[in-house]
Amino acid sequence: MKKLFLALLALAGCETSNYAPQVTSQLSKPALRTKQDVALLQRGRTLFVHRCIECHTLPAIWKYSRDDWPQIVNDMAHRASLKPAEREAVIAYILAVRREL
Repeated sequence: MKKLFLALLALAGCETSNYAPQVTSQLSKPALRTKQDVALLQRGRTLFVHRCIECHTLPAIWKYSRDDWPQIVNDMAHRASLKPAEREAVIAYILAVRREL
């Protein structure tokens, strides 16, 4: 039973990683220079992973264009109980990931 749980946990972690890459210096490098900017992306990733998955599986970031994502996040912000600053962090994270795709 323990092995099954660990296998499921590993699979879930892989799926989340595929849809929500970790914030790296490469991801934050082009437009962001400060520790606060990196922290914003990390916060955005955390919110994206934890709030979005409460209602549905994480959408693949590459599935929608850079132009579509701000509207998608704005439309879902109320359901995810995102405050304006949290919404902006999620958008910043997604757009940073999309820039790398």
